[in-house]
Amino acid sequence: MTLLSYPGNDPHGRRWQLLAIGLALLVITATLVLSSRGTGASTVDGYRGFAPSLAAPEAVVQVNARQDGSASAAGMEAIPSLQSIWLDAPKIRLRYSRSLSSAVRAPAAIANREPVQTQAPRLVLREHAITVRPGDSLSTLFKARGLTQKSLAAVMAAGKSTAVLSRLRPGDRITVYTDEAGRIQGLVHARPRGKTLNVARDGEAFRTGVNARPANADLADLADLALTVTATADNSNDWFERHEPTPPLRRHSVSVGNGDSLYSIFKSNGFPLAELAAIVKASKDTRRLTRLVPGQRLDFHLTADNRVSKLVHYLDDTRTLHVDRNGSGYDSKLVHVPLDSHMATAAGTIDASLFVAGQRAGLSNKIIMQLVEIFGWDVDFALDIRAGDRFAVVYEELYKNGEKLKDGNILAAVFTNQGKTTRIVRYQYSDGRSAYFTPEGVSIRKAFLRTPVEYTRISSRFSRSRKHPRLNRFRAHRGVDYAGPRGTPVKAAGDGKVDYIGYKGGYGKTIVLRHGATYTTLYAHMLRYARGLRRGQRVSQGQIIGYIGSTGLSTGPHLHYEFRVRGVHRNPLSVKLPRAAPIEKEYKQDFLVKTRSLIARLNIISNPTLASDERRLTDSH
Repeated sequence: MTLLSYPGNDPHGRRWQLLAIGLALLVITATLVLSSRGTGASTVDGYRGFAPSLAAPEAVVQVNARQDGSASAAGMEAIPSLQSIWLDAPKIRLRYSRSLSSAVRAPAAIANREPVQTQAPRLVLREHAITVRPGDSLSTLFKARGLTQKSLAAVMAAGKSTAVLSRLRPGDRITVYTDEAGRIQGLVHARPRGKTLNVARDGEAFRTGVNARPANADLADLADLALTVTATADNSNDWFERHEPTPPLRRHSVSVGNGDSLYSIFKSNGFPLAELAAIVKASKDTRRLTRLVPGQRLDFHLTADNRVSKLVHYLDDTRTLHVDRNGSGYDSKLVHVPLDSHMATAAGTIDASLFVAGQRAGLSNKIIMQLVEIFGWDVDFALDIRAGDRFAVVYEELYKNGEKLKDGNILAAVFTNQGKTTRIVRYQYSDGRSAYFTPEGVSIRKAFLRTPVEYTRISSRFSRSRKHPRLNRFRAHRGVDYAGPRGTPVKAAGDGKVDYIGYKGGYGKTIVLRHGATYTTLYAHMLRYARGLRRGQRVSQGQIIGYIGSTGLSTGPHLHYEFRVRGVHRNPLSVKLPRAAPIEKEYKQDFLVKTRSLIARLNIISNPTLASDERRLTDSH
């Protein structure tokens, strides 16, 4: 715009100048209002310290911007008069600029602010740690812990890799996570020195290859279930005692594998090695940690900086070693929780072998072998067994958490061989010793074993004249040859002292034991002797003294065994063996009282008629 100027003091020219200045200010004000629309400012209020002429309600300038940047109707409110603008123009420009800057910065600050994180609710899970025992299956483990077979089917259907759960091995570790409602949320299967399988819930189904324990899950605080040891301690609801770490500790479980040591476990998990030395040196009991066995479990309770606050070592089914931090060192204690014992019975008739008949009666291999050892003083189970021989047995079954772990000892048994019946009962002394006696208190233990080796067959019997297989001439064979695999252990037939050990002509490697002044036994053709065995050393009955071999004049691996009475050879298969001492007089009355009920029960199950009556009575109840 070009302004005309007139010389002199022309009043009209002055009026035109004032009008031009007013129009210019009006254009500037309109430009500022329109620019505030584009900035997205929310409100420019005349009350924020503007000049008094603009602070009045009729002098308020507001610009309301919508989200899409368009101005609302409020933005077109009254514009102040030219006089007010003229008087306060410098102040308007300065304070309007400051307010506009703050209005522009406010949305940017809000936009740059970090969003508020909404935390998902955390799950509270219970951890079931299980070690697979012989005979266990996933079905029996689920059943023992009250988990439904429907859950089992869903886990097995998670993928091909879950097929390993149908082929569990003793020593495998299974960890199951359940929520407060008892629903399975995840499962971990770990095999010593093998792969680890993770199965996690996905809605109503399961899938593999993801962490079984969700990231937003915490283990339940089970401090109220902490182990309390009493004389009649109750077993926990799991294979292992409840010793959950209290916050802020966390628990880390390790299953010992082949070749593992406490040092390698500490190093691989990043635990301080200085604490390893302090733990091992804490007491005599903690030295057991230097002799770890594959399949054992170690539980570490760790602080936030990975230091060991507590260590729990599961030695076996009944013993647990607890090591707790005590200031700068550690204290230890050995906890013993006895298994629950239940009495079981079985009876059978032999038609082929004791082993077959025992399995048919439901006996485990352990109980069958105990029968052989107990009655082996009087019966040769390789030669004397006949069809129609009978047996009955009362024995222990050992339970933990209501689930059977294994069979215990035979408490009473009866065996009828070729019409001759022998009854035995087990008696435990007050000092913990135990032995088997007849119901009258006569020890069934002989001073000598009838056969000192587990053999395959008798290759040559005691004979006054036998053709020697190597010398090819007839000569007396003053012992019995027991054929067996090379390296089969040979046991001392009775308590005694090593009278001779060394190479003895055609006998090869030989041991002669002296049992008092009357008896001697000879063991020949041995592969090697037991380590450390020497002349003059005392040995006990059943102790391993050597191994079957084929040294000397021998055609194959076997044990040549001789039994001498005052230097005279006797047939080891038929010689009358001296009995061990009977029960001591001071224990006789206690023996009769404690074994009375066992003998009564034995009489019932060994009598077919009484046994059937007892079964009918039991079924009726």
